[in-house]
Amino acid sequence: MKKFLQKHQEKIFFTLILVIGFILRIILVNKVIVGDILAYVEWGQKIWEWGSKTFYFGEHPWYYSPPNYPPVAALLFGGLDWLFRHRYVTAQLHNLIKIPPAAFIIYFYKFGDILLYKLLPILSDLALGAVIYKLILALTKNTKKALLGMTFFVLNPITVFISGAWGQTDSLVAIFGLLAFITLVGGKYAWAIFLFFVSMYLKPSWGIFAPFFLFVLYLKKPSIKQLLIAAIPTLIALIVVTIPFAEKGVLAFTKAMWVDKYIIPVKSVGKASVSAFNFYTIFLKIDRSLFNSKLLFIPINKLSLFFFAILNIFAFSFAKKSKSLLWGVIVGIFTIGFGSFLFMVNMLERYFFPALAPIVIIMFTDIKALVPLVISNIFLFANIIWSFYRRGSDEIDHPFTNNNFLLIRLISTSLVAIFVYVLKNVKIQFSRVLKTQNQ
Repeated sequence: MKKFLQKHQEKIFFTLILVIGFILRIILVNKVIVGDILAYVEWGQKIWEWGSKTFYFGEHPWYYSPPNYPPVAALLFGGLDWLFRHRYVTAQLHNLIKIPPAAFIIYFYKFGDILLYKLLPILSDLALGAVIYKLILALTKNTKKALLGMTFFVLNPITVFISGAWGQTDSLVAIFGLLAFITLVGGKYAWAIFLFFVSMYLKPSWGIFAPFFLFVLYLKKPSIKQLLIAAIPTLIALIVVTIPFAEKGVLAFTKAMWVDKYIIPVKSVGKASVSAFNFYTIFLKIDRSLFNSKLLFIPINKLSLFFFAILNIFAFSFAKKSKSLLWGVIVGIFTIGFGSFLFMVNMLERYFFPALAPIVIIMFTDIKALVPLVISNIFLFANIIWSFYRRGSDEIDHPFTNNNFLLIRLISTSLVAIFVYVLKNVKIQFSRVLKTQNQ
């Protein structure tokens, strides 16, 4: 037994961390049932009751909010509702084979819909943890660092809270987005394009990476024939998932979806920062200042576009010059993902999430990045907790907002400083790693 444990200790530890991470999240499933998770459940129900053709643009009395996620998410939520509607199958199975146990059936009848919807991000968290393990191992050839990185992500209070308690879909979107870039680096163009499409059609939060994705595609230099062949499965998938909702045709629906549901609402209600501790909350009031406010006589919505261009230029340059394209892509996603959270307008508290996996990978690729990024992790978690509980708890809200938002301004300043520090040193850090591997 001792020899078996020694021989397989890495696999045992890997599995144990995933199991612990799963249990921690499942415990929280029925403890917090507020916010967007209730809207997801409503969307899943109403797609059956009202039909898909009028689901997005029909005049329906939504209790929480009308759907603003793309068709893949709507179909997925509809499928989960179908599963919950057939929950009686669990009782039938119990009567036949005594599995599942009666206690689970009682739980599932009461909380099964919430459990199903939260299982999506919960399982995505665990999948992201496994991907992080593989990427750190590929970059460092160090199993212990890879296991520690996976552990940090899977047991991170941020990921546990967002998926297990809040039930947000950020990790579900991120797993497809990250895998799209990994498969692109590996030259699997059809998979890369398809996975990026799935990510975007679940929720377009990875849309900020579209220019970088195209640039990495350019660096890989596929032929026109390869690109055309690779794009066909995605084009077919786009049409298939859109047709159920397209009352007036696929093109008309797509235009209405992306313009009316995303671009116009953002332009009409945009704020400097919705609830994110970022560059603009150093100077302006969080959740109050509109995105046409000015800094140094410049409207910050225009300033944010300038910052976005700079972030992309840095990411493009780093990826092109990096000795490892995989490393260049990880740093590029970190730069654009975390940088957009810090320097783009209209950011929510969770919009750093696309950068979270790269943050963990960078932390454990070189130990010199560990301390500042651990500190940033603490600050980001504070942002999550403040945003989630501020309206219902003065005890949580006031320490952050008292004294003219002093604590928020200090945290925001620190996050910007950490971001700049990491970008300044990240190339040097990885060069040291490569040198160590070659010795």
